[in-house]
Amino acid sequence: MSYTVETSAVSYCPACGASLGARETHEGERPYCPDCDLTLYRNPIPMARATVVDGDRALLIEMGEGRDEGAWALAGGHCLCDEPPAVTAARELEEETGLSVDPADLTLVGDGFLRFEDGVSMVSFNYAAAAADATGTVEAADDAADARFWTRTEIEGSPPLLRASGRAQVLDAIDRLGRDR
Repeated sequence: MSYTVETSAVSYCPACGASLGARETHEGERPYCPDCDLTLYRNPIPMARATVVDGDRALLIEMGEGRDEGAWALAGGHCLCDEPPAVTAARELEEETGLSVDPADLTLVGDGFLRFEDGVSMVSFNYAAAAADATGTVEAADDAADARFWTRTEIEGSPPLLRASGRAQVLDAIDRLGRDR
């Protein structure tokens, strides 16, 4: 049996609470619980994000809490254990912005690997939908402090997005979906 953990420093077994030792695996040394035979792995956490594109504008949220509070990004969050990334992206978009889209209407505009200063790593699937496919009214909710459409010019002017790759993917979404509307 194996177990995935988010943090890099683990001293006790998350299953039984015993002190951890180490075990050599084909991927190198990993934390191991000799009491319950549990090996711990640090795998990236899957997340999905989404934006809505309206002409030359894309919807972003201001992070309202956490390590990136105040930064602007695509609405998004962690995938639930039984949830495909497109479903996560649609759910998070609605929770954080009030706009609803069918996961089938989302276009994958990129993916990436994110590593944070605290050692946490994530794999992100980034989606976009055309405004014509969205319903609802933009209103920041859940852990978003604000939600608004940014023009291509504003985005190119380097708003405080989480990562430069996020900016590139938002611009790609505008190019791919905005020209068709």
